[in-house]
Amino acid sequence: MTETDSVAAITAAAKQLLGDTGTRLDVELLLSHCLGLSRTALLARSDQKISPNQFKLFQALLEQRRAGVPLAYLVQKQAFWKSEINVTADTLIPRPDTELLIATILERWGSPHRTLIDLGTGSGAIAVSLAKERPNWTIIGSDHCNRALSVAQSNGRDLDNLCWVQADWLTSFAQNKFDIIVANPPYIAPNDPHLHALRYEPRQALVAADHGLEDLKTIIAQAKRHLTKTGHLLLEHGYNQQSAVIEAMNNRGWHCEGLRDLSGNPRAVLGQLGES
Repeated sequence: MTETDSVAAITAAAKQLLGDTGTRLDVELLLSHCLGLSRTALLARSDQKISPNQFKLFQALLEQRRAGVPLAYLVQKQAFWKSEINVTADTLIPRPDTELLIATILERWGSPHRTLIDLGTGSGAIAVSLAKERPNWTIIGSDHCNRALSVAQSNGRDLDNLCWVQADWLTSFAQNKFDIIVANPPYIAPNDPHLHALRYEPRQALVAADHGLEDLKTIIAQAKRHLTKTGHLLLEHGYNQQSAVIEAMNNRGWHCEGLRDLSGNPRAVLGQLGES
């Protein structure tokens, strides 16, 4: 693979270099990013040569991909729901599993005005997706990490019904009540073997004490004071945590419903206080 090769030749050679670390799609997306082209435009220019600077950047990104750096961090974006979300090393990469939260909210609540807060918003993927789908709702995204909030702001910059607050869960919202509180908090145990595969993502957004349940329990405890009478709390959790989350919520007076993701795995709990 040399800088004098065509796009097609570079793509083929790069796929060989990646081996099992990545796919041809990875290569095409990396090269598209370096050339400032869409993937469709790249494929239409298979005979095109690239500049020395573009080739140097592509080589650097390819080496990082070979080392296991997620593609989303290299191209600085990730598809989620109906948008491309900007991501950096300060934010988690949005996963398809989390789209369950979006789908659940949209299915159960229509257009009439609601006030919703997305706790630990990270890249803002949940808040931005909902703000686009429900333009007459008031939506807040909060996170304790200012750098993550900067990324979220870039993703929601054109949305008038969305605002951002730096906060540690609900501690900065003493007088506020919401119709819906949604969160995808850290829920991985500190010694979980899956953490190695997630080593490039911010640990503070992944890991929680008490077998991964500490932040979930904190939100459950705080949310009671911050919901309207008919309000709901929607929490994403780990594949093996649903029974523990439901127990923690039941112990504090919540009526709960366990939800499954598209793969059939227990993925979230929807709760309401008082009579359902």
